[in-house]
Amino acid sequence: MAENWIRTDEAEDVAGSIRHVIRAAQFVREDSLAWKWVVMALHSALQGACVCHLTTTAAPVGAVTERNAGEWLTYFEDSRTNPNAEPPKTHLMGLPDLLKAVRKPSSAGDGSNVAGIAISESELSWLHRFHREIRNQFTHFEPMGWSIEVSGIPEIAKLVARIIGDILRTGWAFRHQDRAQREEMQRSLHTLKTIEWPS
Repeated sequence: MAENWIRTDEAEDVAGSIRHVIRAAQFVREDSLAWKWVVMALHSALQGACVCHLTTTAAPVGAVTERNAGEWLTYFEDSRTNPNAEPPKTHLMGLPDLLKAVRKPSSAGDGSNVAGIAISESELSWLHRFHREIRNQFTHFEPMGWSIEVSGIPEIAKLVARIIGDILRTGWAFRHQDRAQREEMQRSLHTLKTIEWPS
């Protein structure tokens, strides 16, 4: 059997996650368990966009924990004179910390955005609950039955689309994508904002 490979990067992963939300949304009427994949793809798209926005030219610095950033900077310095220097493992910030970081002024990896990405305290709290109580429950599914209210997910989808759109307009996060790719992401974000969800 021939080997099969795909080629992707962090920016294309965000675009793919947005497209998957849109695809999964088509199935929630006929299969309520499709909500899981809506949640997982929304979370992936938002987290990935924050990572793309925050990462500096010394990747992955900017999107990693403070301790891990220090380890990476030490490695970069050591690798100048030591060809056997071993890179550390990457420890990305969790979504709540990524969201707090993108709100800061000059949060883009190149420091070009004077204003941070606009996320209010209530939106931050809402997304933190989305991360902790919905996404984490789906990701680390315990052997039990549970009920989950999904009526708020369409509004979360609109919020995620707005935040990613603001990150896209800032310019740094998706700078390596060509114009057609950025325009396609903009169209996907518009579709995500206007999905007709089941009531």
